[in-house]
Amino acid sequence: MDYLRDNAFQYYGCDWAAMVFTFLSIYMLGNRNRMGFVMGIGANIFWFSYGYMTVSIANMLCSVVVMLLQFRGWQKWVREDEETKEADSISAAN
Repeated sequence: MDYLRDNAFQYYGCDWAAMVFTFLSIYMLGNRNRMGFVMGIGANIFWFSYGYMTVSIANMLCSVVVMLLQFRGWQKWVREDEETKEADSISAAN
């Protein structure tokens, strides 16, 4: 129990927050909720902070790349929703 108490917040909770936001992101995306991308970006901000505190260049680089992919996923999802709505309105007009 001493180990847990002494090390639980060694990184100011960034590792815990990153874990929670990652789980939320995956859960939301699995339920087709695009806010999961926002949760994923938040998770990677915390992962980047954790990488900075642990001096892990690989972790920081990975976090940046995954954030960019999350942002791309958000934009792509928005575009596809707009195209679907446009196609539906065209077919309804005909």
